[in-house]
Amino acid sequence: MSKPLLKILDNFLDEAEWTALWTEFQFAELHPVSRTVGAWKLDDGVPLGGQEIVTPTRDEELVHDPEQPHRYPSNTAIDGVISALLAESDAYAEVVGDDWARISARSYVYSQGSSLSWHRDDSELYTGAFIYYAHPHWNAHWGGELLVAEGTDEELPIMGHRFETESYSEGLLESGSGQFVMPKPNRLVILGGAPHAIAPITRAAGSNIRASVTGFFLRG
Repeated sequence: MSKPLLKILDNFLDEAEWTALWTEFQFAELHPVSRTVGAWKLDDGVPLGGQEIVTPTRDEELVHDPEQPHRYPSNTAIDGVISALLAESDAYAEVVGDDWARISARSYVYSQGSSLSWHRDDSELYTGAFIYYAHPHWNAHWGGELLVAEGTDEELPIMGHRFETESYSEGLLESGSGQFVMPKPNRLVILGGAPHAIAPITRAAGSNIRASVTGFFLRG
């Protein structure tokens, strides 16, 4: 039996943790993500990203270190997402396995017109990934869905070339089907290694943003 493409856990954080995280989005230092590296293409708009926070390995002590502010526990609201992930690891082991050593997490903001092109995560580095939706409200007409392909060729590269994407498209179209997940508030999505993308945020969203904490389950 093949492992599932993804797993959804709704109402992931309690109200206080969720509110603290959303409040932190108002003041966190965010920068445009690079479109010269990674899966973002030139027409993906300008998503914003925060500083990555990484846990120590499982056998290390979880103590805040002021000299390493981006090491978990970081004394930021993102710690709430990481703590819940660590506590609920049995709930998503069927998707990412149990041989990961650390978790990384980073804030992302997608505004009107922004998206993320088709790609898959590097299985040599990660056993899986997660997305937690921190925004307090979403409308189904605003876009921003997570798209996950199924039945694709396992030899499909991590991502298509920046300007020439036809060969990658052909691999995705071989099956041409998959699943989608709406960015429902307070929802956690766990991903395996299948190719995925983020649909563009539509004009109907206006000034509303798709706010998420996204990260990976890192191998040792």
